Amino acid sequence: MNYLPTSLIFIGYSVLTFIYVIKNRTEKIKNHLLLNEILIAILFLATGLLFPFMIQNQSPLPLESLSFLWFLTSLIFLIEMSVWITTLLYNAIVSKKSPEIMAERDYNNYCVKVTDRWIDDFKSEFGRKFLHLFTTFVILFFWSLGTILENLGILSQFNLDNYSFSHWLIITIGFGFVIMFQVADLTRLNKFYMLPNWAKRWFLSIRPEELNTFVASTPLVLSLIPFIFAPFPILASVALITTGADAAACLIGKKYGTHSLKKDSNKTIEGFITGGVTSFLIVLIVMNLYHVWMPVSFIKILFMAIVSTVLFLLVDFFANHISDNILNPILTGFGMWVILLL
Repeated sequence: MNYLPTSLIFIGYSVLTFIYVIKNRTEKIKNHLLLNEILIAILFLATGLLFPFMIQNQSPLPLESLSFLWFLTSLIFLIEMSVWITTLLYNAIVSKKSPEIMAERDYNNYCVKVTDRWIDDFKSEFGRKFLHLFTTFVILFFWSLGTILENLGILSQFNLDNYSFSHWLIITIGFGFVIMFQVADLTRLNKFYMLPNWAKRWFLSIRPEELNTFVASTPLVLSLIPFIFAPFPILASVALITTGADAAACLIGKKYGTHSLKKDSNKTIEGFITGGVTSFLIVLIVMNLYHVWMPVSFIKILFMAIVSTVLFLLVDFFANHISDNILNPILTGFGMWVILLL
């Protein structure tokens, strides 16, 4: 039962997100945000329900080892939540005792500040995309660390292997990130005066269109969760397509794009083609680089690359009101998974 605190945190986030969305449904419908935010709530619910099965899904662990990993993860998250709750309550008390502080912490003023600071150029976009790529770096780094420790015989001494140890690290770091940003987002959108100053600085670089919804990083991480249950090359490919191919398409389009992809869109044909080519190359390279963990034929890898590329391009062309940080990983990942199972 050591998994229960973590599961309850994510199920609780799902409930709070649903309540927030339903409470503000008129505004969400008007701004075409309703479906996107409902999907985020569903992803939180799915994450909470699936958590007990994640660490050992590729390699069954002794109950003692599994319970210990659950305990460590839940302990970390309970400490994280305790720090957040204490900080938010402190700021609420301070703000309500001082009308001047409460007025200073008005969210509308903050939105104006963010909008005034917003710079939509290549350099700024590069920095934002680099932060998304950090998600993939975490996954690849901890997988490599697990591989090294397994080869050295260290993990076997604790009844662990590469999959269980790496997945535990990836899940703990990724979930910790999501917990941090979702509590900050829910506070920002509902009780902004409770948010500490250091948390407010996080959001100064968000896009103006994200001021009344959740930041894009949260659904990006949550949408990778199903692929914890897939062979590692699929998880790595999905993460790189979602962050790397999207970044390449955006940056090339912004730097060199001159032909509009479609009417009333800031996407370009140059960026569109770049994203497709990058997706194809990512799958080919990752599937061959990590071939030992999913030994399939080159023909099957080629089909995976083609399917994921087509799905990426379809999302890039047609997706309007649902975040591509949700659609890209879900569609390309399950597309590759289906090809694997055929």
